[in-house]
Amino acid sequence: MAGTIEIINLVDNTVTSRGLIAEHGLAFLVRTGKRTILFDTGAGGAVVQNMLGLGFDPREINAIVLSHGHDDHTGGLKKMCEITGPLPVYAHPDIFVAKYRLREGEEARYIGIPWSRAELEASGAVFHLSRQPVELGEGIFLTGEIRRRQAFEAISREFRLLAGGEYLQDNLWDDQSLIITTREGPLVLLGCAHSGLISILEHVLDLTGAGRIFAVIGGTHLKDAGPERLEETIKTLPRFGLQYLVACHCTGFRASAALYQALGDKFIYNEAGRTFRFDC
Repeated sequence: MAGTIEIINLVDNTVTSRGLIAEHGLAFLVRTGKRTILFDTGAGGAVVQNMLGLGFDPREINAIVLSHGHDDHTGGLKKMCEITGPLPVYAHPDIFVAKYRLREGEEARYIGIPWSRAELEASGAVFHLSRQPVELGEGIFLTGEIRRRQAFEAISREFRLLAGGEYLQDNLWDDQSLIITTREGPLVLLGCAHSGLISILEHVLDLTGAGRIFAVIGGTHLKDAGPERLEETIKTLPRFGLQYLVACHCTGFRASAALYQALGDKFIYNEAGRTFRFDC
């Protein structure tokens, strides 16, 4: 893929651009010379408003990718499809599992996709569900299911799925990332990195055969990471030769500060409205 690729942060927990809104969610617009892909859709309220506020037409979108089935990444899907008309939506089959958050002393709270598959299909979503890597266009791939490789990257026990009347551990096998080929190496776009940041990057190297990873952009889910996980993550990151780590959404203040201390100018804290351009 030759030319320039743009990655626009449409939705994030924070915003500094006038006229945009923030929400607990994430959405990126990926624009190449040939395709425009929406990666996640936020929690629902911000994605269309921010897209229009930044001067983009939702009808230019060619496909939607869902990184996983949590509501803060899927909440804007129905409204977006109602505007665009029928669109292919790429995701893992487990996005429709009944997902809950169960914290000690609290009642279980549903955190899955806010609508049924039938409702979304009636709105125009044309689902393409796969556990395997999927090519979305020249130089753009969805990772497929990611095997957890690092013991320190365990999934939180708060994440549950409801099956047979029981709240079972949700291993979040639906968690996927997007790989974009650039001149400098793979660029990895994350949703929440529930598979573990290090496990994801190792998976990307295996898939691509690359010797290093150019950049990572997105949520790292380190906001609740204990000292050991944060230390092991930072200690392992140099293995990948990153030029940029652009973190947002579920990264958290403490982890962001630690990453900045470790990576210096290679670390960027993101917010809604930011645009990144790379040569492909």
